[in-house]
Amino acid sequence: MGFVIYAFLGTLTLGLPWSQKADAPWLDHVFIATSALSTTGLTTISIADSYTFVGQFVVLVLFQIGGIGYMTLSSIIILARRKSLTSAQTGLLRAGFSLPHYFIPQRFLLHVVVFTILIEFTGSLVLWWRFSCLGVSDPLWSAVFHAVSAFATAGFSLNNNSLEAFADDAIVQLTIGSLSMFGAVGFIVMQDVWYSIRLRERMLTFTSRIILLFSSVILGAFTLFIYFVEPAVRSLPIDERMLASFFQAMTASTTAGFNTVPIAGLGKATLVVMMVVMIIGASPSGTGGGIKTTSVSALLAVMLSGLRGRTAIALLKHEIPMQRVVNAVAAATVYICLLVVGLMLLCLSERQEFLSLVFEAVSAIGTVGLSMGATSDLSITGKCIIVSLMFAGRCGPLTIGLALLQREDALKNLRRDDLAV
Repeated sequence: MGFVIYAFLGTLTLGLPWSQKADAPWLDHVFIATSALSTTGLTTISIADSYTFVGQFVVLVLFQIGGIGYMTLSSIIILARRKSLTSAQTGLLRAGFSLPHYFIPQRFLLHVVVFTILIEFTGSLVLWWRFSCLGVSDPLWSAVFHAVSAFATAGFSLNNNSLEAFADDAIVQLTIGSLSMFGAVGFIVMQDVWYSIRLRERMLTFTSRIILLFSSVILGAFTLFIYFVEPAVRSLPIDERMLASFFQAMTASTTAGFNTVPIAGLGKATLVVMMVVMIIGASPSGTGGGIKTTSVSALLAVMLSGLRGRTAIALLKHEIPMQRVVNAVAAATVYICLLVVGLMLLCLSERQEFLSLVFEAVSAIGTVGLSMGATSDLSITGKCIIVSLMFAGRCGPLTIGLALLQREDALKNLRRDDLAV
């Protein structure tokens, strides 16, 4: 309901006369507000051409809220008023962020705020300098907008072709890529790394090691796949080819949604692998979407244990609690079911190519924002379907499933310390 209220307020604000450069249908405002709040990045109208500075600022606020999370923002406001969190609010925060039992929620929230401000401020400075050198119009606002969008893995851009104009600029791409990866790995990893540096000893938890390992493997493998397989980058010089391969792999694995190469021009094999990477998504306690790397690692552990004929489920010599496995299976199942239903409805309502519709559905529920160009051609029904998928993807399929079931025992399970999916 918190996300619904924010989306409603965002829609009303975007529809005001001083937020628009030209009148747009209300459904488009609903679409943009939901896309921003869900940190997806899919758009039916141009952000730069359709909205004034006020409208663009509203979009930024929405994907900033979506990036740090509704519960996080509410809790920060409560703590700022010098009030303590209730046990129910603390339990929801632990469930939402998949916090280990020894994490102190209040201190963790403080770190979330500090990390967000420092990272976005640093990224804005670098982009401001680079955009000024490149002659980008209004470089300061463009830098702030893209820095926040990247860290929130929102994928919104003030350029109609995303970052294709910077396809040969390593500084812009690496800055955007770094911001997106910081947001995708999550605040748990950032806090663990911070404590490791501060205390000068290894403090990485098993969850953080899994996140870093799986994220690195997926990013590296997909980068090499694009570099050696994708025809669209084959004609580029070696350095630009590697940069383009890395950026497209990064934007899919972090669910950031930016692109420097036209997505519709990629080969079918690359698109298939890209959809798999988008479904896997980023990591818990971060700003990205997807099933999450930790859930996929739990499913992988189930498969490996089954192939080896073992009853205990372990990964990297570490036994995984059964509750975590159950939650991972539930999250993945609900995710796939919602994706299939959404895709079926899109196929009934739209006349576009099947691959484009599949890619659009995966991008929406994974809150990625990459598109083969189908978004702008969607019918009214199609837009409503995509809005529903984006909403489900941001709130979390498992969260929505539990909310609809309204099972008290399931809600109690969510408050357990070993959730981490």
